[in-house]
Amino acid sequence: MLESLKKMQTEPVHQAEKHQPQTVSVHNLVEFVLQAGDLTVGGFQMRDRAQAGTQGHKQVQRSRPEGYQPEVEIACWVEDADPPLEVRGRIDGLYASEDPVIIEEIKTTTLSLDLVNEDHNQLHWAQAQCYAYMYAQQNNLSGIRIHLTYYHLDSKKEKTFERHYSLAELEVFFHDLTTAYLDWFGKISALQARRNQSIQQLEFPYDEYRPGQRDMAVAVYKAIRDNGRLYVQSPTGVGKTIAALFPAVKALGQGLAAKIFYLTAKTPGRLVAEKALDDMRRSSLDLRSVTLTAKEKICFCPPVNCDPEVCVFARGYFDKAKIALTEIDQHQAFTRPVIEEISRKYEVCPFEFSLDLALWVDCIICDYNYVFDPRVYLHRFFDFSKEPYIFLVDEAHNLPDRARAMYSAELDKGTVLDLQRTLKPHLPGLAKKLNGINKIMLEIRKACEADDKRCACGIRAS
Repeated sequence: MLESLKKMQTEPVHQAEKHQPQTVSVHNLVEFVLQAGDLTVGGFQMRDRAQAGTQGHKQVQRSRPEGYQPEVEIACWVEDADPPLEVRGRIDGLYASEDPVIIEEIKTTTLSLDLVNEDHNQLHWAQAQCYAYMYAQQNNLSGIRIHLTYYHLDSKKEKTFERHYSLAELEVFFHDLTTAYLDWFGKISALQARRNQSIQQLEFPYDEYRPGQRDMAVAVYKAIRDNGRLYVQSPTGVGKTIAALFPAVKALGQGLAAKIFYLTAKTPGRLVAEKALDDMRRSSLDLRSVTLTAKEKICFCPPVNCDPEVCVFARGYFDKAKIALTEIDQHQAFTRPVIEEISRKYEVCPFEFSLDLALWVDCIICDYNYVFDPRVYLHRFFDFSKEPYIFLVDEAHNLPDRARAMYSAELDKGTVLDLQRTLKPHLPGLAKKLNGINKIMLEIRKACEADDKRCACGIRAS
């Protein structure tokens, strides 16, 4: 056990001398370089209807003729980049037998198709152009066609726009895109190299281990190294937080993971994790972390209103956020006070800025919801990336109750009735549907009351 801990503390850092290859999805590449303008609800990521969007994609793909290839994975290397860059993605649809070949990019929407024109969203064309370049370059094509198809989720109708590109045009576009990304990532790569060097020199930040702490640290390291799972149960006061974070940081420096997620259900757990990282920083660690705070708590314009006409922090967010991110090398611990300070300085939404920071830091301290809740989990990490992550779940015995809440829904009769009354003068058709729901809930309530009376009279017991 002691030998394993020594190896963990002294094993050479793979990335210290030369940068490891970097992988980026087409989605993230396009979004990072080209996204601009205001922060609005339901933007490029369309988080709130990801499941409906997936079903819409499948519906379009099933309607295509024989020979159509859906979900074609593709990747290419930017060979002259330092560090090396691999761009990966998945083509929604491919007509490989057509001349010229057709790449189809599918986007789902709830916006009326009458309001969707060819220039509706340049990010959509950019994503398709990346796929077109990668496919044309790999298959020695001089030109390629792109179909950008919008699928309306409610009416089930489609609208398709077509463009033709030469390989030369696509090559210039792709080169400009990756060059801009690599300029930024060069800075991040330098920070990671400095981080890895500090991890190589890092020793346990306290004079001695508490009873059981050393054994736990070694077990955590082995679980990460072996891509396994570990459940730890021990008394309060053993020092589980540092015994989990210290080996996780060591594993991060050895290239065994891309990020650490420290998940906690309560504020005290978050504070202990922040302190453990600070203690390691005082022992030479150079590592960046961000603490995610709920949007409702950190919003500068309560109640939360992301309308750029109302909130200056949403207005022009994506342009200002790129400038704010340049401060990433000015801090190591992006706690709530630090995020609020930077966000006010650049007039950016603090919640969205913390999410953008999370893409580039080494450790993310957050609530369980950001990983496990299907409504609010971090899509930017788990929908498009295949990087290895370390998950440290504090007080995991709380997860069953939290999971039940995450995957349960409540419908309140009073709320339904109030909404029905409000909408009746304006949307009578919808109000009628709500009235039907109210009647069903009334019947259920009467049935429950009848059951209670029968049980009280001794007619039926359960």
